[in-house]
Amino acid sequence: MQRFASLLDRLSHEPRRGAKLTLLADHFARVPDPDRGLALAALTGGLRFRNAKPAMLRALVAERVDPYLFELSYDFVGDLSETIALIWPIPEDAPPGEAGDLSLSMVVERLETAGRNEAPGLVAGWLDRLDETGRWALLKLVTGGLRVGVSARLAKTAVAALGPRDPDEIEEVWHALKPPYEALFAWAEGTGPRPETDDPAPFRPAMLAHPLEERDREALALPDFAAEWKWDGIRVQAVSGQDRAGRRV
Repeated sequence: MQRFASLLDRLSHEPRRGAKLTLLADHFARVPDPDRGLALAALTGGLRFRNAKPAMLRALVAERVDPYLFELSYDFVGDLSETIALIWPIPEDAPPGEAGDLSLSMVVERLETAGRNEAPGLVAGWLDRLDETGRWALLKLVTGGLRVGVSARLAKTAVAALGPRDPDEIEEVWHALKPPYEALFAWAEGTGPRPETDDPAPFRPAMLAHPLEERDREALALPDFAAEWKWDGIRVQAVSGQDRAGRRV
């Protein structure tokens, strides 16, 4: 969990895209499965915890901090996770350095299986064990709003950087996979086969529009193609395929 927290902290303070890409690729290369895949899922919005929500976090902090003080602090800081991480009071009997065995995979597994009555106690116990950065990362994980300047495309590009892959190749197999993406990492690193999908109409990355240059006309049989003007707006992809029963989808 501390490695995930360190990654988020460094990403949040790094404005350069190339440096963010290096941080992500280094994290994915150094951190083993399944933690690196869960970090990827968190960065791309692939984790949801049914019984851990912002309202629960507000109720937890209200049990330990004066509500008026918390609201003043929240107004000043402007971010729920950061406010709770900074203002959370640590019990006097909390042993120092006990969060070393708290892995991201363990946190995610417990949150996914925790009932409504169990989740608050789990989160409060973890907050007691973590430092300020760790608490902030945990709360960002719970709320799902990381806001560290990393798009899903950038995170997938970092996975592609682990081996001889193109980001568009990652996009093509992405929608057939689920966290913690172990097969994806194995393929990216060249230690496993390309993940396959049974979807008869798989996703294909949208191709950017480019002007037709004069030299392109010489290489194309123009009667075989159709062209249209490119206007700014929302890009839509329509895909057709045939399932195993021979039905068109």
